[in-house]
Formats: sequence, C-alpha cells, structure tokens
Amino acid sequence: MAGGVDEKKGLMDRSDILRRFEQWLDSALSDEAPLQGIPSEILTGKANDAQTARIDLHGMWAAITALTQEVKLQGRAFKQMSDTLVRDTERRSRKEVLDSLLEIRERLLRGLTSVRAAYQHHEVLQPAFWDKLFPVRWQKIRKSIGAVDAMEEGYRLGLQHLDDLLERFQVRAIQCEGELFDPKSMNAVDIEETGDISEGTVLSVYRTGYEWNGEVYRPAHVRVARSPQGGTVRE
Repeated sequence: MAGGVDEKKGLMDRSDILRRFEQWLDSALSDEAPLQGIPSEILTGKANDAQTARIDLHGMWAAITALTQEVKLQGRAFKQMSDTLVRDTERRSRKEVLDSLLEIRERLLRGLTSVRAAYQHHEVLQPAFWDKLFPVRWQKIRKSIGAVDAMEEGYRLGLQHLDDLLERFQVRAIQCEGELFDPKSMNAVDIEETGDISEGTVLSVYRTGYEWNGEVYRPAHVRVARSPQGGTVRE
C-alpha cells in the first residue's frame, strides 16, 4: 500500500514539474522581443486560422453572390414565362369569345337582310279594292307588316348592341362594298364581268371581314367586278 502511495506521489510530482516548466518557459519567452519580419499571428499559431477564416468568408460570399444572381435570373425567367402564358391564355380566351360573337353577328345580319329584302316595299303598300270590301283582311295584313317592322327593329337593335360590344374588343368590320379589291383583307370568291363599274371594284359581300387591334382577323369574301376585255383580279 505504501508503495502505491509513493508511486502516485511520484506521478503527481512529475506532472507538477512539467506544469511549472511550461509556466517558466512561457514567462521567459514573453519577456523576449518578437523576431523582426515575422507577424505575431504566425508566432502565436493564429495565422492559419485567420487565413482559413478569410478564405472561408470569401468562398461563402462568392457562393451567396452566385446564388443571389441565380435566384434573380430564375425569378426573371419565371416572370417572363408567366406573363407569356397569361397573354396566350387571354388571347385564346378572347379569340373563342370573339369567334362566337362574330357568328352571332353574322346570323343577325343575315336575318336583317332577309327581312329587308322580303318586305322592302311594304311601306308604300296601299289597300286594294278587295281590301276595302273586306277591312278585316286589310287589318290582318297591317298587323303582319307591323310584326315584320318589329322584327326588323329587333335585328337592328341587336346588331347595334353587338357592334358596341365588339368595339370594346377593338374589333371592326372591314368596309368592302364599293371599294377597290384589297387582297390583304379580302378574298374574291366570285367575279362578275361588267362594263358599268371599274374593274376591281367590290360589288357585294358574301361574308363580312373583320379587323382586330388594327390587324386583319378574318378576310371578307366578296364578289369583284372585271371588265369584259378579260382583265384579271388577284384572288
């Protein structure tokens, strides 16, 4: 047991000796002037840590900068793609609505034209001899004429409201009849030889053409005059 105590005491003495020697060495070195030309960080062993820290900070800052630029580029690309998709979707939706509105307008226009063509002389209609003998018959005729007038007024008002709506879409009908043939906005589906009208003049319109935002959306189908001498009209 005594031997164990002596051995432990000897170990403690060696540790104490080493600790005291380190303290003395540090005290002795601290009194000496540092070597000229060598930074104190190197002598104290802090140079590598500081340099490593600077390298790490520089790399981290470069990575953050690159990541920031990448995020900006991705955000800009996403915004452009999103804007393009929105514009394409809006244009497709407007085109579908516009096609439906133009189809309704064509039907109203055909109806109005038919009514006017069938009863274009009813305003000067006068009762005949038999109508005077049978006033009830004449009253029925007048009622029929009144119904036709109401139908014509309905077509006209419907077209007017629809044209106002198309105007909001910046859509307008292309004026063709009586104008010179324009291959950019018209398709000549029929040609009539005549010497009474200048060659290339549009005689009638089979299907109305339209412009949308200043551009031809749908060309008109027209009948064009041609001189009997054999002149040609570009279709």
